[in-house]
Amino acid sequence: MKQMLGEKIYNLRNKKGLTQTQLGELVGVSNKAVSKWETDEANPDIGIIPKLAKALDVSIGELFDEKVEEELNDSKKVVKFGFVGTETRVDGRYEFVSDRRTKKGTPHLHINHGKGAKARGIVAIGNNARGIVSMGYVSVGIVSTGLVSVGIVSLGLVAFGLIATGIISIALLVGTGLVATGVVATGGVAVGMLAVGGVAIGVWAHGGLAIGYWAYAGEHGKAIGNYIGRWWSR
Repeated sequence: MKQMLGEKIYNLRNKKGLTQTQLGELVGVSNKAVSKWETDEANPDIGIIPKLAKALDVSIGELFDEKVEEELNDSKKVVKFGFVGTETRVDGRYEFVSDRRTKKGTPHLHINHGKGAKARGIVAIGNNARGIVSMGYVSVGIVSTGLVSVGIVSLGLVAFGLIATGIISIALLVGTGLVATGVVATGGVAVGMLAVGGVAIGVWAHGGLAIGYWAYAGEHGKAIGNYIGRWWSR
C-alpha cells in the first residue's frame, strides 16, 4: 500500500530520532508546521523540499516521486522585485522564495501560486497570503489586498481593517464601499460616526436617506434625526 506523505515524514523523522521541533529547526519552520505535514493537513512548500529530504537523509525521489525530483532539479536562481531567490515550477504550481530571510527563517519575499498554495513572508503573494505586505485571494497583513482582505490598511472584495475599502468594508477608522462601516464611512450603505452614502446612518449622516443626530438629506431625500437639514445640487 502506498504511504501518504505525512506518514513517510513521520516514520523517517522517528527513524532519525528527531522531534518535530528539531526537524522544524533543520528546515526553518515551526513544530506546528511539521505536525500539519505529518497529519496531511498541509504539504511542505516547494522551496523546503530539498532541505526536508536532506534532514531526513533520503532523496527527494524517495520522499515524493521522481517527477517532483526532476522538476526540483530544474529550479533556478532568479531576481524578483529586487530579491535574489529560487524559482520552481511543479505540476502547474509556481513558487519563488527569496534567499534573504529573517532570523526565524521567514523569507523576505515569498510568492506561491497553485492549488492549496500558501505564501508566508515579509512580502507574501499567493492564493493564501500572510505577511507584513500581502496579496492573495485570502490576504492577511499590515497592508493587504485580496478577495477577502484583513489588515491595518485593507483593500478587497470583503475588507476588514483600520482603513478598509471593499464591496463590503468593515473598518475601525475609515471605511469605503458598497456597504461600509467605520468611524468615518462612505458608501451605498454607510454606517459610522460620520456617514455619507445613499443610505447613511450615523451621529452625523448625509445621504439620500439620512438617519442621525444631525441628518442631512438631498432635495428629494429623507432625513430623520434631532437636527434635520437639506442639501441641494447646483
